[in-house]
Amino acid sequence: MACASPAYIGATHWFLFVAVISFISTLIWCAVYFLSLREVLKVPINWILTELLNTSIKAVLYMIAFIAQLSAWTAYRTSSSNIAAGIFGIFNTIAYAAGAYFLYIEWKNTNTQ
Repeated sequence: MACASPAYIGATHWFLFVAVISFISTLIWCAVYFLSLREVLKVPINWILTELLNTSIKAVLYMIAFIAQLSAWTAYRTSSSNIAAGIFGIFNTIAYAAGAYFLYIEWKNTNTQ
């Protein structure tokens, strides 16, 4: 987020939107697990499927965001921090995609038993 701030063009606005929304929702999921809210709340929610969908959507949004960020800023000469933000977006996409893959495996294992 710090590498892309302040947002000078539309692609960076989108990139920062995705980064902030992903950051906030990841913090919420960390709080859910840290406070054991899954066990405390007696809500009939398939938590693993919900987290799988959330993580998958974030991976797709990050992929769109880093492509937009890198394609918009490669034409500028003095845009090293914005290029770095796009590269960090690639890493975040990989991390969220790996998380979605592992959640998919866990969801499939819990549904077959």
